Amino acid sequence: MSYLVLARKYRPRRFEDMVGQEVVTGVLRGAIEDDRVGHAYLFAGPRGTGKTTTARILAKALNCVKGPTPDPCGECERCLASDEGAEFDVIEIDAASNTSVNDVRELRESVGYAPVDSRYKVYIVDEVHMLSRAAFNALLKTLEEPPSHVKFLFATTELHKVPDTILSRCQVMRLSPIREEQIAGRLATVFDAEGVTAADGVAAELARRARGGMRDALSLADQLLALAGNSPQLADLARLSGGAGLQELLGLVDALGAGDRAAALDAVAAWAGREGELAGALLDVVRSIVVAGVCGAGSPHLEGGPAAGEALLARAKALGRGRLELMLADLIRARERMRHLAGSERVVLESALLELCTLEATMSLAELEARLASLEARLGGASVAGHTAGPASGGQLPVSIQPTPPPVGASATRSVQQPTGPATGPATAPGAAPRSPDTPQPAPGPAAAPALEPWKALVGALDARHRTLADLLRRSGKLQGSGSMARILVSKASADEQALLADKRSRRACERALSGAMGREITVEFVVGDAATPPPPKVEQDPFTRQVADLFDGHIEEP
Repeated sequence: MSYLVLARKYRPRRFEDMVGQEVVTGVLRGAIEDDRVGHAYLFAGPRGTGKTTTARILAKALNCVKGPTPDPCGECERCLASDEGAEFDVIEIDAASNTSVNDVRELRESVGYAPVDSRYKVYIVDEVHMLSRAAFNALLKTLEEPPSHVKFLFATTELHKVPDTILSRCQVMRLSPIREEQIAGRLATVFDAEGVTAADGVAAELARRARGGMRDALSLADQLLALAGNSPQLADLARLSGGAGLQELLGLVDALGAGDRAAALDAVAAWAGREGELAGALLDVVRSIVVAGVCGAGSPHLEGGPAAGEALLARAKALGRGRLELMLADLIRARERMRHLAGSERVVLESALLELCTLEATMSLAELEARLASLEARLGGASVAGHTAGPASGGQLPVSIQPTPPPVGASATRSVQQPTGPATGPATAPGAAPRSPDTPQPAPGPAAAPALEPWKALVGALDARHRTLADLLRRSGKLQGSGSMARILVSKASADEQALLADKRSRRACERALSGAMGREITVEFVVGDAATPPPPKVEQDPFTRQVADLFDGHIEEP
């Protein structure tokens, strides 16, 4: 007798055998018990979660001799035929190879015939999203009002590709990925039934690599048993897939945190040809570390048990939430670039991991502000907020301290006391001895080192995470303002660049950068286009100029 793979040998045959889909099976059981079974169901979910299996169990429950019943006997002729795949009135159609409108027309013609031996004629259409648009349209009327003896059961992994006109005619059942603990428990049961003595952690590691699919876990188990026999070890699993387990991935995260570039490149080399899988596995681990840091080691959102939760929490505390979130964002961008650059996945992943090894690349905003403050202290000896130099140039934000205007009387007094003759030397204070020309002048004291210019700090901070905005401001921007209000004037901006400036995230990024550079809260306002260019000053038109213009019938052009 030929060998039957574990995924088929241990396929569930009753609703109670289904793992991790309690909501779906509960709805179907209730519908059968209350005689409220619909004429069309659509099962949607990731691969290996039990969509087709659920449809087959429902068909068997409807046609059981003792039914319809939520618990088919498994002994009658109809149940045995269903388990063997020989039930004449249960028609399974692969929509991937029967996509045309002609195939649907044949189905419509057969719908009118009554079932041969069973209570219902059940059509199970797998991967229904593969049907053509014309085929879907040809199915609409039959799907909306089928004969009473017909049931349609659809299955798909891509629900978004199914037209709304089909979805509205079906009851949609969403099957979720199965939790790792449930997969590991099912694998332990299968190993016991097969007489396999697996080492500690093998079932858990198989469940982690299955990524929520029971069929994938059983297929991996089949390969592992073929390689290692009835006593598989974790090392055998590593040899089988050539990948990394949870501990190896946590080690890679530690290497990224420590800036170990060699270890990062070694990890990519170990996954040669499967860089996308490494990026996905690393992304899942970093996400789990973030969840552990936010929700704690015992969070229900974590997989792998208490020991794994504590290991994840330790990394969350060591790396910090800000840096982990930046790593998460960088890995997501790396996966997107890998999809668009087919054939260059290794280069893309290596460059992303090398960037993550750089501390500055994954530094949080608070750390950047602390480093800017330290740099300001070394350069100027004081924070930018206390800088009271003259008017800013080159885009530097003007100081908030304005000179106090003199009293009205003081101005008049100074005007009266001014000498009428030309000044021949420096003024002498009242009561002070006149300085002789030979008296050496006091040497000026050392000038204070200038503080870090806010404009340069702003553009430099934006370079790391908002390169497009930084380039725009560097090319066409100017900084003005005083106190806690700053205006960024942009003389020229395209439609896309104007949309970028209108985005609240751009304004908040500039406010954070300027607030860190100035040492106080700064509110930023963007001014774009003509409003950012001040009008030219009007030329004073003296009487002679006006007389010449009138004489020659001309006009005065202002620069």
